[in-house]
Amino acid sequence: MRLCAGDTATATLAYYNSGSFGWVAGRMGESAYLGTWASEPGQDRPSILGGDGQLGSPATGWPRYDRIAVQPAPYVWPGQVAWFQFTLKAPSNPGTYRLYVRPLIEGATWLEDIGVFWQVTVLKPDGSVPNATPPDPVGVRFQIDPGVSAPDIALVHQGVQHESAFLDANAGGTRRSPSLVHVYVGDSTQRYCCLTIGDSFEIVTSNPAWRTPPASARDTWTADTERTELAAHEYVHLWQYAMGGNACMVGVRWMAEGMAESFAYRSLVADGIIPQTNLDTFTRRQLTTASNQVALSSLESSWPANANPFAIGYLAVDRLLAPKGIATIRDWCARVGSGQEWHQAFAAAFGESTDAFYSRFEAFRAAYIR
Repeated sequence: MRLCAGDTATATLAYYNSGSFGWVAGRMGESAYLGTWASEPGQDRPSILGGDGQLGSPATGWPRYDRIAVQPAPYVWPGQVAWFQFTLKAPSNPGTYRLYVRPLIEGATWLEDIGVFWQVTVLKPDGSVPNATPPDPVGVRFQIDPGVSAPDIALVHQGVQHESAFLDANAGGTRRSPSLVHVYVGDSTQRYCCLTIGDSFEIVTSNPAWRTPPASARDTWTADTERTELAAHEYVHLWQYAMGGNACMVGVRWMAEGMAESFAYRSLVADGIIPQTNLDTFTRRQLTTASNQVALSSLESSWPANANPFAIGYLAVDRLLAPKGIATIRDWCARVGSGQEWHQAFAAAFGESTDAFYSRFEAFRAAYIR
C-alpha cells in the first residue's frame, strides 16, 4: 500500500485450510487468527501499523495488539478458503513499514509460516514516494522483550534498515554475519540506552537518552528521528566489529564513534529524513556550546561528555572521508583488525599522517563554526 501519514486502508489475506480439521469461530483451540510474526514486529509483539490501542499500537479494530484478524465465517471447512480482513493505519513518518503475518489456531498451534508480510509505504507530505528501505539485513535476529511499545519496535527496525541500505550502497556492503538486536524495557540500573558488544547491541527503551533524546529540537529533527539515528548508530558498530573487530569498533575513540555518527546521520540524510542544513545547524551548535573545548587528538581514548565529543567525531570523520570517499574506511578497519598499528593503518588507508590530518581538521573546524 501507498498511504499518506495517518490514513487507513483495509487489507485482505486469503488462507486455504489444507488440514483435516475445520476452523470454528469463538472456540478456543479451534478458531483461526492471524498473529504478528517475525521479523517486524516479532512474534506476539505490537505493530505500529495496527492494533487495539495497547502498547502504542493504533486502535484499528484488531482483536488484540498481537492478533491481526479472526476468521470471518463461523466455520471454515477443510478445503475452504477464509478471507481475513484487517485495517492498517499509516504512521506519521514517511518510509517503508512491514507487518509480518502468520496464521494460528488460538490456544493450539501456529500454522505454517510461508513468509507472508504486508508492506506499507508512507508518502512524504508533498505526496512523493520516499526512498524505499529493504527488509532487515540477512543475519540480524531481533529479540523484542514483552512490554516494548509498537513505536519503539518500529524505530529500531527503521534505524537498522536505513543504515544497512546505506552501507550496501556506499561502503562496499552491509553486514551479513549473524548478530543480535535486543530491545527491552529496563530499570534504573542500565547506564546507557544503546550499547554494542561484539556481535550484538541492545536498546533500553526506558533509558532517558532514548525516551527524551537531547539532539531533537525544533530546528533539527524530531525525537523519533533521533531514536532512529540511535539504532542506526549501533548498527554501524556491528558493521565495524564485522569489518575489524574491537580494533575498529572501539580502538580509536573519535574514529569509532565519529564513524558511527557520520554513517548514521548520512543514511538519514540520503533517505530524506534529515535535511543536510539541519544537520549542520545541530553540529555547529554542539561545537560552539560545549563547555569543554578540546582538540580532536585528545579524543583518541578519552571521551568527556561536556566536550560534546560525538559532534567532533562526526565532523572529523566526514572531513577525513571527503577526499577519497566512504569506502576507504573499510580498508582502515581491515588493517587495524589484522593487527596493524593504527597510525600506520591510518596513513595507508587515508594517504596522510594523523598529525597532518589533525592540523587540517582543526583549521577546518575553526572556519566551520564561524
